[in-house]
Amino acid sequence: MSISWSFGEQRGVAVMSVAGFLGSSAVDRFSEGFGWVAARSTGAVVLDLTELLGWSTEGKTAVLQTAAVLGANERALAVCGLDRLEATHSWADQADSISVYPDLNSALDAHTAASG
Repeated sequence: MSISWSFGEQRGVAVMSVAGFLGSSAVDRFSEGFGWVAARSTGAVVLDLTELLGWSTEGKTAVLQTAAVLGANERALAVCGLDRLEATHSWADQADSISVYPDLNSALDAHTAASG
């Protein structure tokens, strides 16, 4: 199983939705997709993982690397939909570069207010 991803703009905020399993074989697809989204947007990117069925260590690392890419360009990464996934302590270590929200609406509320 691999991933599928889609991009949309909601309330003026870029949203990348990921579905499937983000394992080692899907990391390149995820990274390429995220690069595509980042190149076509400005400001924060919300990564909606609500439909993600699971992820490997490599998948988690790929998500953390997206935060570093955005942070290097003074942009923020917001992640939502982690309630079904095991989020490790590495997320807490990235608090400056990743904002975690329980759902998409909460993430959009926070980032719409921040950009408004």
